[in-house]
Amino acid sequence: MIMKNIRYIVAVLFLLVCSQAVVAQTAQSAYFLDGMLYNSKLNPAMKAERGYFSLAVGNTSLRIKGNVGISNFLYPRGENQLATFMSGSVSADEFLNSMPDYVKMGLNFDETILAAGFRMLGGYASFGVSLHSSVSTSLPKGFFEFAKRGLQKDGYSFSGLNVNTMNYAAVTLGYSHEVIDGLRVGANAKYLAGLAYANILVDKLNVELNDQHWLVESHAQMQAAAFCKANAVLDENGVISNVEFENIASYPVSTGFAVDLGVVYDMDAFLPGLTLSASVVDLGFINWKYMMSGQSADAKVEFDGFGEIDYNDAENIVNEELERLGDDAAKMIDFSYDGASAVKTGLNTKMYLGAEYNMPFYKPLSVGVLYSQCFSSLESNRWYEARGFVNVSPLKWFELSVNYGYGTYGTSLGWMLNFHPAAINLFVGSDYMITKVTPQFIPVDNMNAYITFGLNLALGKRK
Repeated sequence: MIMKNIRYIVAVLFLLVCSQAVVAQTAQSAYFLDGMLYNSKLNPAMKAERGYFSLAVGNTSLRIKGNVGISNFLYPRGENQLATFMSGSVSADEFLNSMPDYVKMGLNFDETILAAGFRMLGGYASFGVSLHSSVSTSLPKGFFEFAKRGLQKDGYSFSGLNVNTMNYAAVTLGYSHEVIDGLRVGANAKYLAGLAYANILVDKLNVELNDQHWLVESHAQMQAAAFCKANAVLDENGVISNVEFENIASYPVSTGFAVDLGVVYDMDAFLPGLTLSASVVDLGFINWKYMMSGQSADAKVEFDGFGEIDYNDAENIVNEELERLGDDAAKMIDFSYDGASAVKTGLNTKMYLGAEYNMPFYKPLSVGVLYSQCFSSLESNRWYEARGFVNVSPLKWFELSVNYGYGTYGTSLGWMLNFHPAAINLFVGSDYMITKVTPQFIPVDNMNAYITFGLNLALGKRK
């Protein structure tokens, strides 16, 4: 039974690792660039300056994110010397004060397969087919506190350990229109096809330590789903065989729907040069038709020592105690399979609030601020960020944005170059630049990196 559960856990973890890659959308560094074609992904009220078409290479982005770096675990001590966080020269307070409540790591991948935009009915319409993939982890601070303090403290909480991945394809239809002078609204409707989902959540893991006993309370749950129903045979040894997928060639079974809503308001009537904007993105869900789920027992394991040992039978007594401990530990990892059923999972909804001001002495120059926040039922997927921008467009066909942000994943330096002459649109940029690394190219500060690029065919005249 134990081997069966271990194999089940390992299989889900393998799915999480192999699918590495909540959705990056388009780069925030491009938010205030008028010549960008994909800003409607951040705010559907924004329209492109001209029509466009792209295939396969229109908008690709890859992001690694983390709120800790090597500097959280290695400390300078003396000339050209480093000490690990476990060293006695590093106090517990020095180490733990540098750690967030949850250590978060993640990898996001976003690929636009097909996209087009064009003017229609006095507004701007867009169409797109894209792939979205993400994996995120959240590790409670208690793990690091226990590693550093050990038995110096009576109890620790490791609750909230979470690993999550979501992978889906999206077909998007969007439209924006100026409803009154200066006020533009827009919406994107998205049809979603779920590809794979998995989630492991340790919602309770508390440890009490004292001279009398050790007490561990635990409970965990896991879910996993694919794009269609999987049938398999599980033998008495926990070996999975004869796996068959239903409906592979037919319409995707796991589907969903989402909307993006946005507004842009030109404040020229009140303060010339000021533009305000707001949007909510990925407000929706995927209905996984065959979500496999399981959970561990609500276990409470207590160890109060070996007690008195008869030295004439010491070996048997110790073996019995170790076997009891093994049985107690098995309760904590004994996942029961609850079966498969339809389950809806929400997307990681994001909110964007922006303000931009064009300099009166030089119109192509502007400054802006953008606040972004991701809402999720899972701690591993929640984040916020505030970012300040300087944008300049010295030529009609060239734009540059430089920005600096602070948020859940620390500080970041971003930039975007956008070339948009008559026939093409080419852009490249990053929201997170790695500015300081070790000789082994390991980030010293937070492990954040991001790259996005795209090449599109521009259609029609600039407007």
